[in-house]
Amino acid sequence: MPKVTIGPDDLVIHVMNVGFGDSIIIELPPDNAGERKLGIVDCCDAEKALDYIKKLKQVRDFKRVAFVCATHPHKDHISGIRRLLDYDLTRPEEFWDSGFRHSSTDYCKLLRAVVANKVKMVRVSSGMEWYFGRVRVTALSPSVSLRNRYATYGVDMNNASVVLRLEHCADDVVNIQSLRYTVLDDPDYVRSKQNPAVAILGGDAEFDSWACISQEYPYQEKDSAEQSLLREKKLVNLLACGLLKVSHHGSMHSIPLAVCEQAEPTIAVISTKQELETKKVPWGTLERPMFPHPVTRQALEEVKARIITTDGSYEKETGMGLAGPGTIVVVLRSNEKLRYTRLGDKEDEKAEVISEFDMP
Repeated sequence: MPKVTIGPDDLVIHVMNVGFGDSIIIELPPDNAGERKLGIVDCCDAEKALDYIKKLKQVRDFKRVAFVCATHPHKDHISGIRRLLDYDLTRPEEFWDSGFRHSSTDYCKLLRAVVANKVKMVRVSSGMEWYFGRVRVTALSPSVSLRNRYATYGVDMNNASVVLRLEHCADDVVNIQSLRYTVLDDPDYVRSKQNPAVAILGGDAEFDSWACISQEYPYQEKDSAEQSLLREKKLVNLLACGLLKVSHHGSMHSIPLAVCEQAEPTIAVISTKQELETKKVPWGTLERPMFPHPVTRQALEEVKARIITTDGSYEKETGMGLAGPGTIVVVLRSNEKLRYTRLGDKEDEKAEVISEFDMP
């Protein structure tokens, strides 16, 4: 099989191998001004992330960091973000936050760093969109209905998580939007309908959050080949994706089967570190893996997603997929098959940036 080369127009998502935590680095293709930028979603290991970003700068130069998103205030997601804000290379244009009020020392220091470094703060809720050239970033969660509840601590912190949908389109997103009311036989309109490449990053969202997402982003099947423009806009499945970054490290409550069936991801990446649960049951002692949990594994297996864990535990147990631990690199481009590989770094090791690789 020929090597996969990472191109300048690709959307590249790096799910860092950081053990039981999240650090995700996103390479965005050029925007309308021709600038390539990074996005960062959570960071629990600043040293490993900074080293990796410096290497990215040398291999595939980028101008700046467009955004840093703290999906929610848990330590394993935000402990490294404050250092990113203090460093010139990784100080973002915007800081995205769920708005969940939390009194932890890490979170309070993080918010003070946002103010001290004069970073624009955005409180995210479902339906918000950002455009970076060919990439549309949509917030699927937190729902406004949940946000109004968790402002008074009516929702647990995981269900306050920001969930992001990243879509790589065949053309500039703004151009595609401008063609929505063009006649169906217009070649520009036809081109705009080419299949996007989609990734969903789940943060630590659990069942309450996914229930709201399913309600706000329903799937409606097309009932005929001929549809008016007005109707066709409604006949989409916005949860269908190539990459699903599984929420909450693949825990028992991370993602329900119904959402997996709607998303039907090609690959499901889980940032995790294997732990076993031992408990007494009437017939003796039960020992089972907690991360990823058998319930979540079964849901993903049922929709035929290829499960990839950063610690390699699932692959070792099942004998399926890529062997060993490592940072997962996923490359998405509209109208092309999703491409991915594993870098091979351990939790406490630095990762090397690649420009080409062999598909597994």
